[in-house]
Amino acid sequence: MTPELELLFETQITNVSKNMSSIFSKEDVVIMLKTLRHSIDELPKGINYGHEEIVRAFNDILDEYSFEEFVSCEPELQGSYGDSYSLEMNTSFDDREFRRCMINDLQNYFAPNEEEL
Repeated sequence: MTPELELLFETQITNVSKNMSSIFSKEDVVIMLKTLRHSIDELPKGINYGHEEIVRAFNDILDEYSFEEFVSCEPELQGSYGDSYSLEMNTSFDDREFRRCMINDLQNYFAPNEEEL
């Protein structure tokens, strides 16, 4: 449990102990709060990824990527003076589609497995 959450529970337990009784006795409320604290401790913890894990994931995904699907190429034959010709390659990179696919792959990479839950 985080220190902030721990402090919140301790403060509430102290407040209940000092207050006058209602339909529940002070002991009943304290027991309920302690049970709630224990239940929160049993919840699955969030996963925090550090800098190294994110960089490693990004590199793993990039190593597997086929960039050809984001590159389009339109060749154009250019006539010139005399008998010479040149082939001009007009290429473009679809950065919007690349970004969409990369974000999707990163989300899948860091998504918790069914086995971890």
